[in-house]
Amino acid sequence: MVNAFWLDRDVEQAAAWLVDRHVTSSVFECSMVLSTAVRLNGFPESDAPYFTHQNHPLTRWAARSAANWRYLRDYTGAAHEEWRYRWDHDSTERHGCWDAVHSLDGAAVFDLEWAAEGRDDPPQLTGEWSADDYVDAYRYYYANEKRHLFSWSKDRSMPPWISEYTVDDGG
Repeated sequence: MVNAFWLDRDVEQAAAWLVDRHVTSSVFECSMVLSTAVRLNGFPESDAPYFTHQNHPLTRWAARSAANWRYLRDYTGAAHEEWRYRWDHDSTERHGCWDAVHSLDGAAVFDLEWAAEGRDDPPQLTGEWSADDYVDAYRYYYANEKRHLFSWSKDRSMPPWISEYTVDDGG
């Protein structure tokens, strides 16, 4: 499933809290969503190589406004920096998917005809875990549904809010 894990409004902090597996998947999946979102808004196919999940809620959200697209791009860029950090990639090395997004002509992207102005909250792609605030929904989802993936490399560790968002299942 395509997802961005909005564990904090500060995208750098959100990326630092991602489990190892989600660092890489966020770069990969969100880069494809970003490419698809601009193509849905008329960006040339030859310049945005990925086109997938065009009806997915995250893609539709990213394609709705330039501000939404930029927020997801910032998140993906933060995940990319985290990818470099955790696995000691050189500062000039780029993940292939991120390279495709990073190379998009920014002026052309923001000159597209976007359906809406401003940024709205990302969709809560969190299964049964919903909340009034999307960050809370993602924290509940992470603390309860993603525990089996808990692994952080280097000096990264479990986010301090995990116990606050863990729901006792009575088992």
